[in-house]
Amino acid sequence: MMEDSVFGLRRMLLLELVLTFGLLAVCSFTPGFFFVRRFRWTPLEKLCGSIGLSLVVLFLASWLVYLSTSGNESERVPFLCVSTVSVVLGIAARRDIVRLFHARRVRQAVAAYGFLLLWTLLILGMIRSYSGGTWFGDWLEHFQRSLFFLHHFPLHTVIFGDYPLPARPPMMNVLGTFFLAQSEDRFEIFQLIFTFLNLLVFLPCCLIMPALAGARRQRILPLLCLFALNPVAIENATYSWTKMFSAFYVVLAICLYLAGWRKRDRGRMTAAFLALAAGILVHYSGAPYLLLLSGHYLFFVFPRRERKWREMTSIAALSTVLLLVWLGWSVQTYGMHATFESNTAVTLGRQYQGNTAEKVAANLFDSLVPAVLRDPSAVERFDQPNTAGAIRDNVFAFYQPNLIFGMGLVGGPLVLSLLYSAWERRKGCKAEGRFWLAFVPCCVLAGILVVGERDSLGAAHLTLLSLEVMGLALLAATLPARRALAVALVAGSMADFSLGILLQARVENLENTPGEMVFSGLTVADGKYSVGEPGPYSLSGTAWRNWYRKHESELSRLWIAELAPYVAREAGARQLAEELKSRIAEDRTAWYGWYSRHGGSVEFLGDHVAQWSMVAHAELLLLLGLFAGLIKKLWECSAERRELPAVARARKGRRAP
Repeated sequence: MMEDSVFGLRRMLLLELVLTFGLLAVCSFTPGFFFVRRFRWTPLEKLCGSIGLSLVVLFLASWLVYLSTSGNESERVPFLCVSTVSVVLGIAARRDIVRLFHARRVRQAVAAYGFLLLWTLLILGMIRSYSGGTWFGDWLEHFQRSLFFLHHFPLHTVIFGDYPLPARPPMMNVLGTFFLAQSEDRFEIFQLIFTFLNLLVFLPCCLIMPALAGARRQRILPLLCLFALNPVAIENATYSWTKMFSAFYVVLAICLYLAGWRKRDRGRMTAAFLALAAGILVHYSGAPYLLLLSGHYLFFVFPRRERKWREMTSIAALSTVLLLVWLGWSVQTYGMHATFESNTAVTLGRQYQGNTAEKVAANLFDSLVPAVLRDPSAVERFDQPNTAGAIRDNVFAFYQPNLIFGMGLVGGPLVLSLLYSAWERRKGCKAEGRFWLAFVPCCVLAGILVVGERDSLGAAHLTLLSLEVMGLALLAATLPARRALAVALVAGSMADFSLGILLQARVENLENTPGEMVFSGLTVADGKYSVGEPGPYSLSGTAWRNWYRKHESELSRLWIAELAPYVAREAGARQLAEELKSRIAEDRTAWYGWYSRHGGSVEFLGDHVAQWSMVAHAELLLLLGLFAGLIKKLWECSAERRELPAVARARKGRRAP
């Protein structure tokens, strides 16, 4: 009977996941496409622009629902109405949708995105507890923020990490609310939503390749391989936070900005700044890109534009209105101080006691040179009993906070060499080439400048993710011609996948078993009472904290029961029991009973997968296909480039008298 009940619950979850995926696919495209279809844009621009506009429309609709309802069960009805309107708009534009998908590049990009989503969901199916380096709690914070809007928590609810609500912008969490309201408030569904949205950055990366490398055709297969095998991309897609979705809007904005500049198109230019405003509403890391593009527009583009004042007015009006949807409400509700000074970039910057210029310089250096290369003893920072965990944490710290190797062990240095070659040829560059030569270093500097804390591991993961994914697009568009470099890129990608993705997923799959206690519980020894004492198989303290927060309510009740015999006579037992009771109380004061309604724990998609080996084997089969496609494309590119000189000589000979 129990097995039948569990099977029924999992079948219901599967149906809800399928429903949510269908809503994601339809509602993330059709509302925007209904308007964008009439634009004189390229098919791939229409695809990316439709997605960007659709999600802005969904955010505005969901925000209106939040402001106009009280959080009762009937709230599902307006969200269902929005989904119904999305379906109707799709039906109304069906002929244009068919015409859009007649474009070969659109079909290739969507198919590659579908493969990448399947690939990432398989990895997500391995994960049972988030961990890696010093990353802690963001996944739970953003889930709580989505529940805040879904269930209308009191306005001054303290968000996980002791943050007020305005410390983070709300767009992605409100979008999560839109889809959760039509299914169920389960973390597994939340994981699917955030993974789908985070991976959307792949599509504007397909669009931006010609602007980066002047390529006549977009090499989507190599870009797919580089994304799928890149630890930074996959980790940011599976970890349920908002930076990669913000990068979607940043990369889309740069694509539209360059096209609007090149073609003197007011619509594209306005859409570019609207996309940047949306990116800021997803994560404040989009702000440096808005400032830099605004500066370039005002000093280098605006003076030569036709109808420039009308264009500037439309840009300023639309972007300001979109930002004020959130900022205006936040100022009215929480005040100026909480709205603009509660973000960690401000709070941690004020807490820093040293010289700001020295902090920026040190963060910049540490973001370019991995800690293990600067100081080999840095590996000791992640010492732990579990050898696989220690290796994973050091590899994690090598990739995630580093700007260069975040693009791959070999891919990062190759991108750096491409940028250096472009700098060497700068005298013959056109205006757009000069833009890139100035824009990239300015983004790096601005991205590090806004980081509040001093992080000796590096800070590239905070604001420079947009540059890293564009670096992958640049590498895909300019694959190495020399076969030695091609072999090195394939070998480096294999190392990236093995150490940065597969090992990461394997460690995140670990849970307690009868023969192996990875996460220790309550320890009573010699009159001392503690939880989380390291054992022979234990991971780091940060990994334990993530695991405990997953099971917080359930474990706290269990440990209080185990402490009961000692509480009356031992002060240490009473103190620990009180601390555990305060954790349980958080379910009432910060989560308003969510843990109690869901068995006292957060369940991951990986908790429903029967065996690690089953998912790993499926992932390895896809991996073989990826490597086969990448090697084939590299060899084709190498052969094409070797033939170019011979073709040029033959043409020259035909022209000779």
